[in-house]
Amino acid sequence: MNAHQFVRVVVVSGWMVFLPATAWTQAETGSIAGVVRDTSGAVMPGVTVEAASPALIERVRASATDNQGLYRLVDLRPGLYTVTFTLPGFSTLRRDGIELTTGFTATVNAELRVGAVEETVTVSGASPVVDVQNVQQQITIPRNTLDALPIAGRPSQFVTLIPAANAGSTTSHDVGGVGTDRGFFGVHGQRADDMTFNFSGMDSRVFSGGSFQYNKATFEEVVVETGAGSAEATTGGVQINIIPKDGGNRLSGTLSAEYTGPGLSSDNATDELRARGLSGAPSIKSYYDVGGGLGGPVKRDKLWFFGAGRVEDRAIYQAGNYYNKRQGTLFYEPDLSRRAYNHDYSKDASLRLTWQAAEKHKIVASDTQHPSCQCVFAILETTGATNQLRAPEAAAEHHYDPQYMPVLTYTYTATNKLLVEVNASMNSYQRSQKRLPETGVDAVSVVDQALNLEYGSRRTGYQILHDYRYHERFAVSYITGSHNFKVGVDLNHFEQGSKDYTDANVINLARSYRFRNQVPNQVTIYNTPNGPYDTATENGVYLQDQWTARKLTLNLGLRYTVYDAFIPAQHLPAGPFEPVRDFPAVEHSPQWQNLSPRLGVAYDLFGTGKTALKASLGRYPIRNVGAAVDYPSARLAASTARTWNDSNGNYVPDCDLLNSAPNGECGVWDDLSFGRPGTHRAADALTGLNQQSYNWQGSISAQHQLRQDVGLNIAYYRTWYGGFLASDNLATAAASYNSYCITMPLDSRLPNSGQPICGLYDVTPALTGQQDNLVTQATHYGKQTEVFQGVDVTVTGRFARGARTQASLSTGQTVNDTCDFNSLPQVQTLLIQGVSAPNQALPSSVVTPRTPAFCHISSPWSGGTAFGFNVVYPLPWNLQASAIYQNKPGFPITATYVATNAEIKSSLGRNLSECNQAAATCSANRTISLIPPNTIFDDRIMQLDLRFSRTFPIGKAKLQGNFDLYNIFNGSTILNEQTRYSNTNNQFMNAIQIMGGRLLKFSAQLVF
Repeated sequence: MNAHQFVRVVVVSGWMVFLPATAWTQAETGSIAGVVRDTSGAVMPGVTVEAASPALIERVRASATDNQGLYRLVDLRPGLYTVTFTLPGFSTLRRDGIELTTGFTATVNAELRVGAVEETVTVSGASPVVDVQNVQQQITIPRNTLDALPIAGRPSQFVTLIPAANAGSTTSHDVGGVGTDRGFFGVHGQRADDMTFNFSGMDSRVFSGGSFQYNKATFEEVVVETGAGSAEATTGGVQINIIPKDGGNRLSGTLSAEYTGPGLSSDNATDELRARGLSGAPSIKSYYDVGGGLGGPVKRDKLWFFGAGRVEDRAIYQAGNYYNKRQGTLFYEPDLSRRAYNHDYSKDASLRLTWQAAEKHKIVASDTQHPSCQCVFAILETTGATNQLRAPEAAAEHHYDPQYMPVLTYTYTATNKLLVEVNASMNSYQRSQKRLPETGVDAVSVVDQALNLEYGSRRTGYQILHDYRYHERFAVSYITGSHNFKVGVDLNHFEQGSKDYTDANVINLARSYRFRNQVPNQVTIYNTPNGPYDTATENGVYLQDQWTARKLTLNLGLRYTVYDAFIPAQHLPAGPFEPVRDFPAVEHSPQWQNLSPRLGVAYDLFGTGKTALKASLGRYPIRNVGAAVDYPSARLAASTARTWNDSNGNYVPDCDLLNSAPNGECGVWDDLSFGRPGTHRAADALTGLNQQSYNWQGSISAQHQLRQDVGLNIAYYRTWYGGFLASDNLATAAASYNSYCITMPLDSRLPNSGQPICGLYDVTPALTGQQDNLVTQATHYGKQTEVFQGVDVTVTGRFARGARTQASLSTGQTVNDTCDFNSLPQVQTLLIQGVSAPNQALPSSVVTPRTPAFCHISSPWSGGTAFGFNVVYPLPWNLQASAIYQNKPGFPITATYVATNAEIKSSLGRNLSECNQAAATCSANRTISLIPPNTIFDDRIMQLDLRFSRTFPIGKAKLQGNFDLYNIFNGSTILNEQTRYSNTNNQFMNAIQIMGGRLLKFSAQLVF
């Protein structure tokens, strides 16, 4: 721990001792509220209201009704509650069996009649299913549901319970929870990268790579908040709120184990898929998940503990991808005896202590140690705009060790109206990207355009990345029956990267090659050694009030944040293609200020707590994870490519690679800013109020209790984005480009088959490679829009003997428009639907036609429609059945085509810009998009999973054995397919990845 970190810990600890503040209370607790009347209907002020539950270490929380007869109890842990109402001269009323979940305000009204206080009337009724005060949209997954459903307990698998969830790619679809944990997702037009995990009330700020998988043995409850986030929310993405177990006044625990293996999955490859190039079905290589937890009292009602541990290991073979039999050469030949597979494993050790230090003071401390590895990283995914596949040797092992997260919370209940809290956490994320054992430092990365495959080594590099994140929150809440007012401070500090980078082989030999059918046509050199190095803060203040007046509740919030990054001075040694470099420190790169209102209204339509009308509107900046922009080292082009005509066939670029001009077998650099500044930002792309990329999210919904314990929710959502950035190449003007067309290949699978594709541009040869890119607000050049609108319908029910169900239908459409930029080939937008757009100023990038079909993209409603349900149903003889059904959009079909210089020349009227204009032939080409994204979809994903359980009593303990059957109909929907269209050996739409076949998994859990 360095001096800065030590000082920070001391300061935070001091605040915790002397100053009250807040955790994200709504992320870990719920509320009980209502109105008390007498038998005449008159409101009753001064009634004492107590909520008691074993979930509370202090056992009882108390409040009193205000002059409107209203009361509110907040900061209540999830669990079963008994609510008692007392007032001298009136009989005591007690409501039993109130089931409270996180983020939910349970309406519990009371009617007192005249009588003695000693006379108690006990009412046992159903728990409320409609929240008539909060506006946030959420899905609550209690512990018993997690234990009952056929689902792996890792948070990334919760996507199976949310039909509206969109992970941005079908490749993360997982049968049986045996595959990837990179399934971050958004709903209703949100970005997947804006998703956050809130553990013990704190945004843990983990990366979206899925390396930190929380231990399910520690979960008391999980709440997935999908919309209408309050002023406490850092972003507008999905919030997964994990409420950890506290222990309790009795010793209890769990032990669990899951297993499946190679012989327990079915082959689901069909003749049709084999005809589409599928060489085999995906299958399990190995899988196990073992863990448990133990909690109880160190001292009853004073100090509780809960500890847990877990070890999990899983690997799945990838269909159609193999190790390279010729690794160590520049060629690829699949080794059919060695199938590619991913391999993820992790260990987890967690401890949580809950201490009721005094009547009004509570301290909770927890720590999680979580070393893990994604080995092989992202092998099941494809890369880039061309949907390129990686051979295993071109991937990497991502090791995360040390990786840990301590959290500390202090709560002070000053009075029944004043709640003050403080919360601090730290996340250590250490990533080491290592070569596979088969990959040496001299293995050059090669992309073969005909195969659409990367092999040899990883061109994105191998690096060690240090990342530390510190988070503190402070707040004070004032609670009455009518108001729940909170004001808070949210402090974040990030440290990323290293001051020193010395490995020139961060990309092997600082070069990569591009072939087509084993014939070289391009070589790329890289700016190494290099790497990020910055610190950043994101500090904010927020205030919000939940104001209830009769049947109306206003949710009013405002959040102000400043995100400020600092880039220290950096010294980088010389590399193969770069001299020694020294860069000055840079402040405020960027410095974004955001003022974001979060507004909502809820109306108890009939005053019965059974029907609510709601509306919300909020502004949300994108999620910040500590990264700076406009690094001095990154202003230099990271790479430059050039044509390569291997005339002597020795597979060595016989030219001076450092000479930017054409020489030997090589053409001109496609980016002449290599080694000098070529990209810079305008002030409005670095600083300003509400200039950072953002979105607005609005919703209108109706919730109704159809019958006891059955609720219906119908909601309309609209999300729209702003703050888009564009890059303007100041070295060229619109008139510096010549347009050309190609002919769409003749194929019925392609839209406009055989017709011309125009709107393609090539810079004049005199300006080839000239790059002086200004990043600025896109509004300087035109209007870019992205709008989502959709509707969700959800029914939830709780029934006798623990039966429960949820069914949901979600439909929506996203419309993107960048048509204002079509006539400006020197300008390109940087994001399209949250995905980085290819740098079309570089010949090596994918070229998108500037035509109406590609600039105004309306995804079909069918591509945004999903349906799903889950159900748990008890059977006789301690048996139980459960099921999950998913029906989601399939793979979005895209296509790219490599057009040769010869094909383009007739339309362009000359050779491509990087060619020798006097030469008869040239190896240059362009990779061109043929299908607008998200407009055509392959077959839908349909999957039904079943679980049959049997419980065996063992004294005071019980053992639950589970028999899980995933994908029971053995579906084989394509999740990924070849997008490269070729005139010879055409593999377009060949299957690369299909969903896993029918899978049998055994699991057991001992609860004691």
